[in-house]
Amino acid sequence: MTLEKEIENSILNYLDFLPNCFAWKNQNVGIYDARKRTYRKSNSKHQFKGISDILGIYKGKMLAIEVKQPKKKPTEDQQKFINKINENGGIAFVATCINDVEVYLGTANRNDH
Repeated sequence: MTLEKEIENSILNYLDFLPNCFAWKNQNVGIYDARKRTYRKSNSKHQFKGISDILGIYKGKMLAIEVKQPKKKPTEDQQKFINKINENGGIAFVATCINDVEVYLGTANRNDH
C-alpha cells in the first residue's frame, strides 16, 4: 500500500512542473512545548483546524489539496476547510494520486484517453 507521504511527494513533484503553479507542503503539527514534551495546537481564533496538506496558488487562485490514501475520507474539519476554499473562489479537493490532481486542475493530457 502506498503511504500518504509518498502520494504527497509525487503530487508536489508534479505541481513543481506545472506552469503558473506555486505549491508547498503545509506543516500543521502545532507548536512544540518543551516543558510538556509534546506538540500543542494554537488556541488562536485565526488558527484553522483541518488545513489541507498541500497549499499553493494555481493560475492566480488559492490551491488546497488534502492527500489521502485510496478509500480514506477527509475528516469533518478537513472537508469544512475544502468547502470554505471552494466557496471563496479557490480550488480545493481530496487527491489520492496524481491523476486526481490532473482531473481537478484540468491538466490531464486529453490525447491519452
